[in-house]
Amino acid sequence: MSGFNWVEDLKPHTRKALIERARIKIFPDGATIYSQGDPVTDVYQIISGEVRKSILTEDGQEALMYIYKSGDLIADSSLVDDDPYSVTLLTRGEVTARAWSVSDFAALRAAHHEIESAISAQSSRRLKETLKLVEELLTLPVAARIASRFLRLSKIGDGSVEGADLALSQADIGLMVGTTRQSVNRVVTELRKQGLIDTDYGKVIIKDSAGLQRYITEQKRLGRGG
Repeated sequence: MSGFNWVEDLKPHTRKALIERARIKIFPDGATIYSQGDPVTDVYQIISGEVRKSILTEDGQEALMYIYKSGDLIADSSLVDDDPYSVTLLTRGEVTARAWSVSDFAALRAAHHEIESAISAQSSRRLKETLKLVEELLTLPVAARIASRFLRLSKIGDGSVEGADLALSQADIGLMVGTTRQSVNRVVTELRKQGLIDTDYGKVIIKDSAGLQRYITEQKRLGRGG
């Protein structure tokens, strides 16, 4: 599975039934797809564009959790418990997506049990990633948090393939790990000097996953803050 796209792993006839039931929806740049506490009315699969998954505080602060990209599904895990949506989803650039109403999705789940299994597995995966993010925020020094985010995001998006590209700005990284852009810049410069990553126009290119893991371990041992 690449990213959060379980549709690609379905059997061909199940995938065909799912896609044929979808309608196409286009969101403009900066649109709110869901706010925290909204009822879930539709499930989406991104065809093009990006969606920011964030927690927004009452005073306007943002904790960025993930940036969904082409192929990823959003709001599917919320169908498991029928609770209101727990995060905020905002488009970054224009987004084109497949959309299924909750009732259509329920019918597809009933007709194709493979979809139900895929959603359950996806929900578990998302929960593990969220818990790992919280663990990092609570236990790792800043430099280790930054390196660990790079490593984990590369694995989510592309397995553990060397050379994985992450379309993240330094501001994005800071929002993900709870630090300033200046701290991110300092760590990125250090990682680049060590040949562990490279950067190019808002992208981070992972060059040495094993080296990143060693760097994280060393930073944990040193307990360096930021």
